[in-house]
Amino acid sequence: MVSSVDGKVVMEGKASRIGSETDRRAMRTLRSKADAVMIGASTLRAEKLSLGLDDHGPQPLAVIATRTGDLPLENLFVGEHQDVLVLTTNDAPKSLDDRLRERARVLRVTASPPGGINLEEALEVLKIEYAVEVLLVEGGPRLNYALICEDLADELFLTLAPKLLGGTVDEILTILDGPALQRRKVKLLSAHLAEDELFLRYSL
Repeated sequence: MVSSVDGKVVMEGKASRIGSETDRRAMRTLRSKADAVMIGASTLRAEKLSLGLDDHGPQPLAVIATRTGDLPLENLFVGEHQDVLVLTTNDAPKSLDDRLRERARVLRVTASPPGGINLEEALEVLKIEYAVEVLLVEGGPRLNYALICEDLADELFLTLAPKLLGGTVDEILTILDGPALQRRKVKLLSAHLAEDELFLRYSL
């Protein structure tokens, strides 16, 4: 995730406008180490993006998590060597499989109250059926919150961009979106300064 100094993770509705080109290169480096890259459907609805690498070699599996099946796959740029998997629940409309047949596979898992995706089951299926040993999650804040709340995330990579964006309390979205967590400590593994941008890696 990338955040402004005052904790904001979107600028004019898009996270991609906060970080620098150095941050984008760092993200692509992380992708090159991952078997799959996952985002939530809200992130895809907010902006057009790619979950792949710049070269034409093997690409990480692109995973989109959606409870409802409401997602604009036209916002996702997919390379010729990249597969797309839509992760949803057994409660999502059955028509989703037919609608996405030409563009993505659909993985259904049980729902997790209140109305969420059973992420523990999903990660197990990704590991067993899709050989995903390393999963990189690029948000959004609701998906981040769910994974951390359920102790399913191992590390956090946070870029602190040298910007102050402001906004009212209702407008400010942080890297986690959900009810208050019990206080959790994280361990700083590394910190790297590039010009005025700070790259932080934490163990969860």
